[in-house]
Amino acid sequence: MRQLLCLLILIAGLSACSSQPPITTADSEWEQHLSQLQQLEHWQLNGKIAFINQQSRQAANLFWRQDGENSLLRINGPLGLQGVELHYQPGQVWVKTKDEEYRGNDAQQLIYRLTGWQVPVEQLPAWLLGIPSQNDYQLNAQHRLASFTSAEQWQINYLNYAQYGNYTLPRQLELNSADNRLKLNIHQWQIDDSSNP
Repeated sequence: MRQLLCLLILIAGLSACSSQPPITTADSEWEQHLSQLQQLEHWQLNGKIAFINQQSRQAANLFWRQDGENSLLRINGPLGLQGVELHYQPGQVWVKTKDEEYRGNDAQQLIYRLTGWQVPVEQLPAWLLGIPSQNDYQLNAQHRLASFTSAEQWQINYLNYAQYGNYTLPRQLELNSADNRLKLNIHQWQIDDSSNP
């Protein structure tokens, strides 16, 4: 009888333990990494970007600088232009080419009008860092962002990461929409974290 009572107490204890929600290392590591990324407001990168669709494939050099909500983007390559420099801040965008300057309030439409390529300029600062814009996303084995689909129906896949100082940041990623694919190969990140806590 005593043995039966001990067994019942043991089973009850195990049931209580199993009913607690699991706390995983993956979740805590990802949350810590995400919090670190969300504090980055001043950074720049250099790399390559490839524009691919059924009709053509073109590649260009890419420079991106982010200062808070303000973006500076330079694309140097074919694209029918010698180079494109785009300045973006919320509600306002202007694009400079070798000979002309264009202004508007929709960065993606302006880039498309000049180059024929869809580039989600407003969303890219977060995506480049590896910050998802949706709550439904997948992590890799190292607890970094692996993929997600944006509200604008871009599928973003992170192929490779590298360590840059104190930060693990994307080195290769692909963005796929219904008609276009963008492939980014980032050669260098420069982080200004002097203003971050």
